[in-house]
Amino acid sequence: MGEINLKHGNAGPGVSGYRKGCRCPGCVGKKRDANAAYRARKKLEAAGGVMPSAPGMLPPAVEASTLAIAWAAPAGPIESVLTEELDALIGEPPFKKTLTVLAKYNARVLDQIPNLDRPDLISGMQSRLFNVFDRLRRVETPVGSDSWDLAALLKEDD
Repeated sequence: MGEINLKHGNAGPGVSGYRKGCRCPGCVGKKRDANAAYRARKKLEAAGGVMPSAPGMLPPAVEASTLAIAWAAPAGPIESVLTEELDALIGEPPFKKTLTVLAKYNARVLDQIPNLDRPDLISGMQSRLFNVFDRLRRVETPVGSDSWDLAALLKEDD
């Protein structure tokens, strides 16, 4: 008898192997990807979008949102207070400069969220800022001060 010629999922563009009953990982993955692409096409068509008809064609250009973070704007109230507090930070935690920049970045975004009309972003940005605060937590021993004398602490009182 003749052997059935299957195109396995990773051997070609079709999913003919899956259609003929093959359930190897390649065929199952190819079928899953084809189904996901089909659902995405249908969703885009339902929304009034147009899918590129030929491979290599680019999807239609999307205009940039007019609502964006104004990076050149003056510091808002959160960023201003944060800057004052960071200047008063005692000690040198690891990555202090990087964490300071991240904190200012997060504060700027928090200051401008009301202008973007996206209150759903507030909680996530606050969490990120609090994470930076945890990492910038005050170091007990300021730079240049004497460190603890562990020998003296461990010495029994006579």
